[in-house]
Amino acid sequence: MKQVKLAGTTAAAAVIGILGLWGEAQAGCPSYTPPAGARDGARLTPAVYHPGAALGGAFVLAGDFGAPAIVGLWKVEFIARGNTNGIPDGALIDFGTAQWHEDGTETMISGGRNPADGDVCMGVWRQVGRSTYSLTHVALAYHAGSYVGPAQISERVNVDPSGDSFTGTFTITQYSASASPGMEFDQSVVVPPTPIRGVIKGTRVIPN
Repeated sequence: MKQVKLAGTTAAAAVIGILGLWGEAQAGCPSYTPPAGARDGARLTPAVYHPGAALGGAFVLAGDFGAPAIVGLWKVEFIARGNTNGIPDGALIDFGTAQWHEDGTETMISGGRNPADGDVCMGVWRQVGRSTYSLTHVALAYHAGSYVGPAQISERVNVDPSGDSFTGTFTITQYSASASPGMEFDQSVVVPPTPIRGVIKGTRVIPN
C-alpha cells in the first residue's frame, strides 16, 4: 500500500489483488482395473479436482498436475495508466514482492510503504484461463497514524510462456471507514483520487 500525493491531493492507496478462492478438493476417482487372475473389480485412484474454468472442472490424477504457473515469489511493479484523476501515465504507484501460494492465497510486502505503518497485505486468487489469473487483494490503509479504511486491489494477470514473468492490469479503490465495531471494512465512501488504474509487471524470483 502506498500514499499517492498529487497536486495537493493525498490518497492512501494499497496495492495488489482475487475474486474468489481457487481451491482444490481431494477425491477418489473410481478406476476400473481388474487384478490379474482375479474377477473384475474396481479400485480407487487418488485424484484432485480442479474447478478452474481453464481446466473444465476435471479430475486429474494426483501427481500428474503441477502447480499453477502463478505460484511462486515475484518482484512486482504497479504503473499508472489510463487515469482521468490527474495521475499521469507512467507514475509509479507501488512496488514490492508478492508470494502467490498454491492454496489460492497471496501475500505482498510493499516497498512503497513505511513498514512502521504496515507494509504487508493479503489477497486471494483463482485461475480464469490457461495462463490467466484473477486476484482480489485487501489492504488496511493508515495516514498520519490514523486508520483510513480498507483498500481493494483487483488484478488480472497473464503468465508468460517462459513462466518467469507476468503482465496485467490493476485497479485500486480506497474506501473511508472507521475503526469501530462493524464499520472497519465499510465500502460506501470512496477516497479520491481512487480508483487508480494501471498495469502491473511481475518478474519471478528464482532460487540460486
